[in-house]
Amino acid sequence: MQLLDGAVLAKDLILGLDFGTSSVKALFIDVVGKIIKRVEVKIATTTAKNSVAEQNADHYLDALHEISRNNGDLAARVIAIGLSGHTPSVVCVDSTGSAVRPVMTWQDNRATKEADDLLAKYGNPFEIIGTSLPWSASACPAKLFWLARHEPETVAKTRWVLQPKDFVGMHLTGKAISDPWSSKGICNVLTRVPINNLLEFIGWDSKIVPELGDGFESRGGVSDTAAKKFGLPVGIPVSIGWSDAMCGMVALGVMSEPSSFIITGTSAIVGASTTTPPKDGGSLYIIPNSCAPLAITYGPTQSSGSSIAWFSALLETTQDEAINLAERSESSDLPIFLPYIYGERAPLWRTDLQGGFYGMGGATNKFDLAASVLEGISFAEKQVIETAETLNCSASELIKLGGHAGNDQRWEKIRLKTLGREISRYEDTDTTTRGSAILAHAVINKNLSESTERLGFNSIKSTPSEIQKNYSKKKFKEFLSAQTEALRLADQKKERG
Repeated sequence: MQLLDGAVLAKDLILGLDFGTSSVKALFIDVVGKIIKRVEVKIATTTAKNSVAEQNADHYLDALHEISRNNGDLAARVIAIGLSGHTPSVVCVDSTGSAVRPVMTWQDNRATKEADDLLAKYGNPFEIIGTSLPWSASACPAKLFWLARHEPETVAKTRWVLQPKDFVGMHLTGKAISDPWSSKGICNVLTRVPINNLLEFIGWDSKIVPELGDGFESRGGVSDTAAKKFGLPVGIPVSIGWSDAMCGMVALGVMSEPSSFIITGTSAIVGASTTTPPKDGGSLYIIPNSCAPLAITYGPTQSSGSSIAWFSALLETTQDEAINLAERSESSDLPIFLPYIYGERAPLWRTDLQGGFYGMGGATNKFDLAASVLEGISFAEKQVIETAETLNCSASELIKLGGHAGNDQRWEKIRLKTLGREISRYEDTDTTTRGSAILAHAVINKNLSESTERLGFNSIKSTPSEIQKNYSKKKFKEFLSAQTEALRLADQKKERG
């Protein structure tokens, strides 16, 4: 499809979709970056013992149907659709595109033993996968290994293993397609081919790997069936799409220039982009140049927004009120909070790690604890940034903040005195749908950089004082000391069995 004349195109819309952990979000935006409407439909995650976290794949389609049905006038004006979604999750589908079991989301950590077995078998994953991918229970190889061991009937029924965005993309276009980064672990991200020996070891056939392409390319047009079901124009292009993390990165301009960044959410996506990727990411991921315009060294934390959700539930209040409580703290030396409520991913990759408060006293009150929770979340993100910058052999004086918490002004003081650097907030808190809209625009425009500039947003910068910089250095050392103690206790517990 060719880019239409500006006067005509200005009347039409881009639809950016993000299939997130807690909701499906939609952004209707015109081609010069004017937001027309935002829509959000909540979806449920089913949790159970043994770290189970699953979703119903059909709920993604139900949410899209609700969005299009309730906004039919806007849906009819859409000229391209961009896709984003949470990863690494596992959607097993048959040849018709129907899910054969519930979705194992990224929060599902039941495959701990399988992750250990993969580490013992392959060691450093760089050779086989083409990038650093910790053999964690949250990653796709361990999940698929678990399914082969515990649900052989699922293996027998599965034709493709997709991500949530790709499941929806298949129902929109009829084609099973993904991007190499979203399918990392079952494909080599450099060669873009299935990892046959790994798949054989974990009990799967290489045919489960879908066709692969770039996120800013078209996966095809909306089919007649999908057009009737969702009320969308037939034939309009749908992007292959990227993960929610990569869509957030593209929206912040991380792929346009080397940058350090934090994208907040249920978990946080934290890292730094570079022109020259490190040879080994160690405890972090490396998105290579084969998957994105700039290489990106980053890691996902386990509990960003979910730590606030936990704390607010503990106090029987709302998450919004918990943040308000933090503003009322008058302490100049808060307790250290380790946000390992559900273990930790980057850079520690320990599902058995437990969080907690360190350094409480008789004078500590709920306001101090609320502020401590926010500080702990930010210090965990600071650790990932510094790890990424060390690997990249470069550091940025500015940290770009995305996501709701990243752009909430109530967090600004906390961010400045924990990160200790200039920060850049953006007027749009939802970077993922903005990013997916940029991908849709690029499908038509054929130029990702130009599409990023066209649909980008303005920033608000803030600089820390010397007092805040010194506080950051002092308290971060305390955070790392508390972390060391938590790791020691976790190791002791592991040894005791």
